[in-house]
Amino acid sequence: MGKSVARGPSQSELAAIVLAAVEDRNGTVLDAPRAPHLAEAQTTAAYRAKRERDLSGVARAKAGFKSAGFWYVSFSTTVTVVSVDVTGVKASVDFEEATEEYLSSTANGVSSVPTGYSLPQTATFLACAEGWQLDSIVPSVHGGGLPMSVVED
Repeated sequence: MGKSVARGPSQSELAAIVLAAVEDRNGTVLDAPRAPHLAEAQTTAAYRAKRERDLSGVARAKAGFKSAGFWYVSFSTTVTVVSVDVTGVKASVDFEEATEEYLSSTANGVSSVPTGYSLPQTATFLACAEGWQLDSIVPSVHGGGLPMSVVED
């Protein structure tokens, strides 16, 4: 009997997980956050722990933004995979996130013109018995230009 070899991830499989994770992260800034789309089995414990830590930082930023009379009401995100590198039980996905967000304000209501950003990032996946789990997403650009939904350690 031969040794079982883990199936490598497809680019579309990894891209779907990345998109769900990014949309879940971006959804935390909405005035009425929606339920996450990414299943717990698709992420590692380390990813879930960081996301939980990030939620308090996003909540503080969102409260400050709202106290100034602004809040996000919707967004649209596109993820473009730039490269995928699979080495054994680890996969790295370089991707570009392009997001448009719609604001509302106490003074003017919902704006018909979105704000937008483009952010290069790297997602790391680990192989497990059930497939591939997202372990981290790290922006390639750091500093003050990051969206409210990104909390750096």
